[in-house]
Amino acid sequence: MDLGLQFSGMNPAGMNPAGMNPAGTNPAGMDTAGMNAPIAGMPVAGRVTAAVPGTPASDNVMLRPLADRMRPKRLDDVIGQDQVLAPGAPLRLMASPTTSQSVVVPGAALLYGPPGTGKTTIAHLIAEESHRRFIELSAVNARVEELRSSLSAAERLKRRGEETVLFIDEIHRYSREEQDILLPAVEKRLVTFVAATTEAPSSTLAPALLSRCIIVHLHQLGVDGLNRIVDRAVASPDGLGGSVTLDPEARKLLVLSSGGDARHALTTLEAAASRAASQATPGQVAVVTSDDVRSVIDNIPSYSVDDHYDMASALVKSMRGSNPDAAVYWATRMLDAGEDPMFIARRVVVSAAQDVGLAQPQVLQTAVAAAQAVEMVGMPDARVPLMEAIIQIAVSPKSDAVLNAAKAAQKDIKDGKLGIVPLHLRNPTDADHRAAGNGMGYINPLEHGGFVAQQYMPMGIEDTEYYRPRNSGVEAKIGPWLAQYRAAMRNASGPADEGETCTSEADAVN
Repeated sequence: MDLGLQFSGMNPAGMNPAGMNPAGTNPAGMDTAGMNAPIAGMPVAGRVTAAVPGTPASDNVMLRPLADRMRPKRLDDVIGQDQVLAPGAPLRLMASPTTSQSVVVPGAALLYGPPGTGKTTIAHLIAEESHRRFIELSAVNARVEELRSSLSAAERLKRRGEETVLFIDEIHRYSREEQDILLPAVEKRLVTFVAATTEAPSSTLAPALLSRCIIVHLHQLGVDGLNRIVDRAVASPDGLGGSVTLDPEARKLLVLSSGGDARHALTTLEAAASRAASQATPGQVAVVTSDDVRSVIDNIPSYSVDDHYDMASALVKSMRGSNPDAAVYWATRMLDAGEDPMFIARRVVVSAAQDVGLAQPQVLQTAVAAAQAVEMVGMPDARVPLMEAIIQIAVSPKSDAVLNAAKAAQKDIKDGKLGIVPLHLRNPTDADHRAAGNGMGYINPLEHGGFVAQQYMPMGIEDTEYYRPRNSGVEAKIGPWLAQYRAAMRNASGPADEGETCTSEADAVN
């Protein structure tokens, strides 16, 4: 049974790789005798990679996908991850052949980052540059039996004096119990363990395994890095060999549509180049145009769990930053990727209240109306009222004074400032309450010109101020009025009309 494992150091025929001397040592002097012999109990996978320098390339190299052919041959060739591959970085140390004089080398690493950032390539190169065997598993389809079999093979290799890199892709797909199987091998350094994931490590990996790994964050590739990768693929003999050229607009579209994923960019390039070549005049170099790229581009945006939260954050921050163009873009990206429009509507309502607030109170009404429109008419028609609310938030004056007031009051309550309700503000619900004085002494400000200097806050925090209007929009007018009101409250010696009291239950509640 083919378990989908890959072993480095042997070619498909089981022969010694070209370039190895008769004594069975590679150019680095490593003893490779027996490396090409089958490992007992382990099936050989269909595709074999070479961790021992000198292994010849496949005769059918051009049948392999462009992204596969363009995998870097050395860590120095990896583009866009300079920080994690700098001299002395943990991954560099892991890729160094171990000797008795070696510094302590990390024994386990978790490569965390979005697709197409080089996780699998780096794992292969760690094995190749350190002259170790390479066993690769994917948690998508490799079950417990394959995992145990791989560890047994690594143990037998260890007894023969051979080191192994065990690489597990998509490790977040393994359950906690399956991850626990790896603990003894990682702890005893039976293997050099490298794993890859696109999900947040703290939420997907068992704590015991996570604590034994260094976490290496691979970053999404930028425009410059992607341009270099595309240029290298166009020119390289392993790639397109200069058989096509890219016009500037095609390059821009290809890079931007990749979403920072080098594999996606190369796959699109290969398809677009094939289209351009099929339409070119024989003997001429084909020119890849934006139409070629557009015809093969995947128009369904990728949308992971991280994208869900990252784009929602970008939408909210764009509205808060008064950038309607960016806000419309992120909202459209989310909707086109299949996001629930009610999720976006809820974010819009919250943003209207938190970021605009009383600087322009009607914005919240528009946001709520947009959410109701999403419920009433659904997509795609609800897109327009949703965008209307998003744009209105973006172009409105901003104030977080309401949010800050709520937070400040909440903090005081958590800090134990739990004063009792002043007697005159209490609700006299029955005769006993009225006899106890509940509601007595309350003066209705509406019957006295709209203002009465009486206590509203609990004892001990009477002069506390939570709401502090900003000088923005409507709040620019609220601020001076509120300052005048508070000054009058502080300066008054008592209620404006001591004789006016509440005598009815309804008046006391209102």
